[in-house]
Amino acid sequence: MPPVGPRLLTGAVMVREDGLILLVQHPAASPFAGKWSMPLTGVPDHETAEDALERMLRDSLHVEPGEYDFLDTIYANAVTNGERFIVNAFTCIGWTGEPRFGPEAYADAVWVSPSAPGAIDLLPEVRDWLKTAFEEETGAIVLREYDREMLIADLASARAGLVAAFDAVPPHLRSTPDASGWSPLDVFAHVSDVEAYYRNETRRCASGFGRRWRPFNEAQWEDAFRLRPAEDERTLRDRLAAMSSETRAYLGEITPELLALYLDHPEQGVVQVGDRFEKIAVHYRNHAGQIRGMAQALVARASGA
Repeated sequence: MPPVGPRLLTGAVMVREDGLILLVQHPAASPFAGKWSMPLTGVPDHETAEDALERMLRDSLHVEPGEYDFLDTIYANAVTNGERFIVNAFTCIGWTGEPRFGPEAYADAVWVSPSAPGAIDLLPEVRDWLKTAFEEETGAIVLREYDREMLIADLASARAGLVAAFDAVPPHLRSTPDASGWSPLDVFAHVSDVEAYYRNETRRCASGFGRRWRPFNEAQWEDAFRLRPAEDERTLRDRLAAMSSETRAYLGEITPELLALYLDHPEQGVVQVGDRFEKIAVHYRNHAGQIRGMAQALVARASGA
């Protein structure tokens, strides 16, 4: 039997200067045997999604990683036993070397246009995602289906990555501002407030009150945050745990039809309810990266480097 919960994967959307992306065919031993997708690798407990990405680029594709950015989350199922996967896809550019691989990694590879991959036997979820990811080229609006259990698991993974990044900051530096004026503790406070905003705004829109999204105002949040009494680390951890429980409870009650519901976003146009929960996970991952950068800068400053 496949595992009950979805497994986490990292995917590399390698984009050449001519705009083509690399697709690979999975070998017979893979859960995706015979199907094509972007290069994928598992994310073990001791690695972050970024660590797994760099490992795959070096060990499986034999290139030196260049710049990469989180792109999107894709939900996929194995072709062999129905096992479920959450794929964190990263855009990769500027790597060093020519991708090459052995048969244990991939059966074949090809460079294609992301908007016109042709007759390649892609994983269905990846084919659908490519249509959505590059819909700006066609102007089409593609209705997506969302799995609430996968959304819950993805949110849990993204929160855990944020907490791990914060825990890696030396305790005496967690309340120290960097050059931006923010401290790691400030970021920790910010992310739970943003999760509450996304969840509550989604609930409001989904309840039928106009269904027009009200964007988050970062500057107003920071002004209000600076006027609040200072909160200690324990309080912020408890609030993050409470936000997590409340979001999980809400997602546990939500129907597939509601997750697919369209909302009117004044800046992004048409969005879906499920997309709003994906954005919470993206926000956590972005700020986990910010905290890691803060930690490096603060440690270097403290050591006089």
